[in-house]
Amino acid sequence: MSFPTQQETRSKRVIKYDHTSYACPLGMPETSERVLADRSIFTAAPDPHAAALRSRIAVFEGTQPENIVCGNSTAELVFRTVVGLRPKKALICAPTDSEYKRILLENGCDIAEYRLPQENSFALTTEFADCIDRETDMVIVCSPNYPTGELITPYTLGRIAERCRENNTILICDERYLQLIRGSERFSAKHCSGPHIIVLRSISDSFGMAGLGLAYGVFAAAKIAEIVSSAGPALNIPTPAQLAGAAALDDEVYLKRAARILTDERKYLSEELTRIGIMVYPSQANFLLFRCELPLDELLAKRGIHIRSFAQVTGLGSGYFGAAVLRRDRNKRLIAEIEHILRVREYLSL
Repeated sequence: MSFPTQQETRSKRVIKYDHTSYACPLGMPETSERVLADRSIFTAAPDPHAAALRSRIAVFEGTQPENIVCGNSTAELVFRTVVGLRPKKALICAPTDSEYKRILLENGCDIAEYRLPQENSFALTTEFADCIDRETDMVIVCSPNYPTGELITPYTLGRIAERCRENNTILICDERYLQLIRGSERFSAKHCSGPHIIVLRSISDSFGMAGLGLAYGVFAAAKIAEIVSSAGPALNIPTPAQLAGAAALDDEVYLKRAARILTDERKYLSEELTRIGIMVYPSQANFLLFRCELPLDELLAKRGIHIRSFAQVTGLGSGYFGAAVLRRDRNKRLIAEIEHILRVREYLSL
């Protein structure tokens, strides 16, 4: 007789509230819903070049279609860029998205990691820019940074871009969560000058369509975009994703509404976590990083709530957790369950 492993048991738990998806919790725009209501699009062969989608994104971003490369996720676009440009040495920070490190290492690239200081709430400063030299072929940053939620200030980002330009270094700025922030455009690397800049964005995350998987890169140089587009396996973006993504960009108020709601909910969730004794780090994103000595991910999973554990993330470790900012009712439930766990723990320790 065999017994289920801990992992198998965990996978069978019923998760009613998922705080691990950092896509916009408002759901997809009505413009996209109307497109997906037409069942015929599910039988239409996809355009391998995503020409119509790239043209729509180009208008949305104020550039030309040849400067746009589409993909299923920002991680895929990082992969294509690394495969196409073949950097020998790259600079990233820690903590940040572990996918960057994995992709770089798998493609034979040496990595320099700049540790973000906990005492400064893991904020990225101009000291990071000072690490860029002639041997640095590529720099990858994320703003707001995952999993910390910290934005890179325009001044710091400008300094990083300047150092990259001086050293002929490619700068990739992953902005997949940026559009869900009020006044986000002034924090974008698009405003930095130079042909070496690549800005990555996610329609899936920004417009609440995580299941469709759609992202794009805005390249300052069309020649680099062409190299990246041709790198790796052939692009395979399903027709429904292409059409729904293009339609999402037609909703002129969605992002503003989402940013307004998420700003209020982030403030509420952060203040409530702090009230019940949880250490919360400053965040401008639609997710929060916090600390607790208890195994909150396991304890909450037993109560039907899923959060992220960053025990294996470089620069963090055991006791660090992340939760998406959702609607008020779900945020209230998260607070209530954590507060219950803390009270039980206090009672048992008496």
